[in-house]
Amino acid sequence: MTLADRPSSRRLPDLDAVTRAICERVADRLEADAEDLATSMTGAVFDEIPAYGSIAAPGGRESVLAHSRDHIHAVARAIRTWSLPFGEELVFVKTRGAVRASQQVPLTALLHSYRIGHRTVWERLVRLLAGFDDALDAVLALTTLTLSYTDVISAALAEGYVERQRSMLAELDRDRRDLLENILQGTVERQTDTLRLASSFALVPGGDFLVVVMSRVSESHTPAGEAETRAAETLRRHLAMGVAQPFVVIRHGEVVSIAPLARARAVAIARLVRMAHAELGQRGERWAAGISTMCSGLVEVARGYQEARRAFESAAPDAAVCVLLETPVHDYLMQRVDGTAVRMIPAAGRRLLESTAAADRILVETLQAYARAEMSARVAADQLAVHPNTVTYRLQKAGELLDRDLAKFSDLVEVLTWARLIELSRHG
Repeated sequence: MTLADRPSSRRLPDLDAVTRAICERVADRLEADAEDLATSMTGAVFDEIPAYGSIAAPGGRESVLAHSRDHIHAVARAIRTWSLPFGEELVFVKTRGAVRASQQVPLTALLHSYRIGHRTVWERLVRLLAGFDDALDAVLALTTLTLSYTDVISAALAEGYVERQRSMLAELDRDRRDLLENILQGTVERQTDTLRLASSFALVPGGDFLVVVMSRVSESHTPAGEAETRAAETLRRHLAMGVAQPFVVIRHGEVVSIAPLARARAVAIARLVRMAHAELGQRGERWAAGISTMCSGLVEVARGYQEARRAFESAAPDAAVCVLLETPVHDYLMQRVDGTAVRMIPAAGRRLLESTAAADRILVETLQAYARAEMSARVAADQLAVHPNTVTYRLQKAGELLDRDLAKFSDLVEVLTWARLIELSRHG
């Protein structure tokens, strides 16, 4: 690319002949001192930026030294052409940004290293210009060039860094999705590559896990893909308070997580999921979540996923969180009975328990309060704000209508089962 082909934003103000001559002599001196100057740059970077210690392994320091040389020659070329680098001239900077992103060097540290490079070059320029007469215009011109040069290469550096980081995140998401699908196939322990990938995500094959499934239960103004992404980020952020490396994947409209129990107990995982669920609710979105029982090893996660799906289905009508380890077994079984169980309820039971009459509803409510009170008429009376004798009378009345002795535990459990079945059938 010729100077005339460069965008106007890459050109610098014209120089007079004297200033131009001084600047070209400075460029010659920079290239002559390139090795010494590159060594000074490299030493300053490693001395002042701790993050560079992670790349000081064999070859790391040499690569920084070589890159420093490239910059010195690039600055000299910019001085000679009196223009800022453009297009292919910035490839070496973008490539370096991508390399540092792969090495997980923070972008702030990387940009700081380039500021150190600018400082080192400028200090050398000041020393060189001190030997020239009438160099004020050259000082001002070179100040403008070096500052502009640093801005241009910093932008190119950040661009290369961010592009590589996006690519790495996309690869990471793809690896997570592929890993989840392999785990859900139930053949994970026969796949060495899958086990190795699982370990890289802190999913130890022999560990204990809970499976979480979250999904929207109603439409909202937020587009589906965006809503799932936000929910996944919310769940991941909350799980990070108890899980070192949260594993969260968006799968077919669901947000699925495999949560290790190494650091956090099951109750802690449930609390963190509820916190994420509450945050989503505060945004006006209706989500439900289900959490499985404990899975011993990755081989049981496929079963745990099915459990979490069923728990989600139980929670969906109320947009709630269903934690199977906290759910009474009889409630879980009740939610899975078929129509036959409902038809087995005697007619007398259906008449009372399905009745909408106020007097009948009072009897049913008293029966349920009595059960909640662990069969204590006094405690039930306190809950209902009535006299204990009133509770006893109502239970006797309900027992007569149902043809059951509600003072007997077996009869009480049977009638409560009828009531629960009718309630579930009423909700579909």
